[in-house]
Amino acid sequence: MLQTQPRQFRPFVLLGLLWLAGCASLPDDLQQEYSRGWDRPGETLLGSVIAEAAPDDPSLSGVELLSEPEQAFRTRFAIARLAEKTLDLQYYLWKGDLAGQLLIWRALEAADRGVRVRFLIDDIYHSGRDDLYALLDSHPHFEVRLFNPMANRGAGRYFNYALNRKHLNHRMHNKIFLADNAVAVLGGRNIGNDYFGIDTNANFFDLDVLATGQAAREAGHAFDEYWNSRYAVPITVLDDRVLTPDDLQEARGRLQQAIERVVELPYHVHLDPDDTIDKLREWRDQLAWVEAHVVVDPLERFEGQGRSAIVEFNEHHIADIDEQFMAQSAYLIPSREGLDHMKELVDRGVRVRLLTNSLQSNNHISAHSGYMKYRKEILRAGAELYELRPDAALREHFRANEKNHEVPAGIHTKSFILDEDQALIGSFNFDPRSRDLNSEIGLVINDAEFAREVMAVMEKDFHPENSYRLFLDESENLRWEIINPDGSKTIYTRDPGAPWWRRATARFLSWLPIEGDL
Repeated sequence: MLQTQPRQFRPFVLLGLLWLAGCASLPDDLQQEYSRGWDRPGETLLGSVIAEAAPDDPSLSGVELLSEPEQAFRTRFAIARLAEKTLDLQYYLWKGDLAGQLLIWRALEAADRGVRVRFLIDDIYHSGRDDLYALLDSHPHFEVRLFNPMANRGAGRYFNYALNRKHLNHRMHNKIFLADNAVAVLGGRNIGNDYFGIDTNANFFDLDVLATGQAAREAGHAFDEYWNSRYAVPITVLDDRVLTPDDLQEARGRLQQAIERVVELPYHVHLDPDDTIDKLREWRDQLAWVEAHVVVDPLERFEGQGRSAIVEFNEHHIADIDEQFMAQSAYLIPSREGLDHMKELVDRGVRVRLLTNSLQSNNHISAHSGYMKYRKEILRAGAELYELRPDAALREHFRANEKNHEVPAGIHTKSFILDEDQALIGSFNFDPRSRDLNSEIGLVINDAEFAREVMAVMEKDFHPENSYRLFLDESENLRWEIINPDGSKTIYTRDPGAPWWRRATARFLSWLPIEGDL
């Protein structure tokens, strides 16, 4: 007679099975194929066109600021089309929306031309897409690796994360879009509609840099280091299905639908190769040739060792700042050490200006809960503090069509200006996660003219029509101020524009001991 478990024990059986699933682990010997980026970029179209305008000094980098969302998308779309040897893509987040599909289609198109595509993606948001990644990986010229993945890909992955939190809490936040080791896009943007001004719910302000020459080569070295590390796990280890060309054709069909929707973009993108080459020559003529270097975190971060390379950079240069330190960070949780550095700068007469998200513009209430505890201390240290208005006037840049002109804005920028002659643009937020847990990358540009160009863009975000200025009143109460077009002032006594439930959630989360994970 068949014996069954009593009903009351079934939940415990289920929990036991999930616990076992959470204990799943990856094989010790992954046997990844070692590879490196293309080492002769000058032999490619991208490299040769850039070289026509390059100075004789090979240590210099050609750079252009990508502040407009359409400019950032078009650049990625174009250089993927022009790649001839390699296309290296490294991202923390690559969404499956229109922007994400269009750029994946471009990458697959490059693979069809014989370009070796290496796609390295952090696993935290992508463990449910193994089928698509496996299909792409089945292409002979397209290889997919997931960084620091969870071994269990099903329902047990949450238990897997909980049981291996110390290891899995370290995430790869790097962002590189690199073609032929000749042209790279580095900066704060992930891949998704909201990073390129076409989302119908919310869009982000952000900054990238188009980089060639020495900076592109350094970006290639950084990519190779992460790609060949033991944390970069081939999708075939996680999904061992045997796929056929017919399966890949199915993926093509899904992506082709995205191309048919390209007309939905609020700006024109070049599909014709000749148009794209003409655009490349326009970029080349706009490049500023400067001293620039990539700063990237060591892989030891994933073992809980090694300091943040960007923190070390800032600490090393703090003593050299004479006049101004300006920073924009999506998430601002400075720590006691960060506050001490601010006070040190202010005491020396340096003007410190910071811009981050307001409660209503922040896409992570938990991050705001960590920041709100520091606001008064930042102001007491003498720094100037601003928060982005969700109704910022600059959101006109993100209008996808007439139906969504009221779409709110958020800041995703991670940029620093040291005096007026040095800029750092990258993936690093002013928070514990960037400082202690994630890996990050940034581009340091040592050029006064370029730094002033970045400052001019950032200055617009500080303007009253785009940001609230925070201050303490005579009773040490926190206040938010805007200056109206007629010159009058409006003062807010609590987080402007945020509904009660958002304020209550942020307050509750601020009581929890979670700052180290934010």
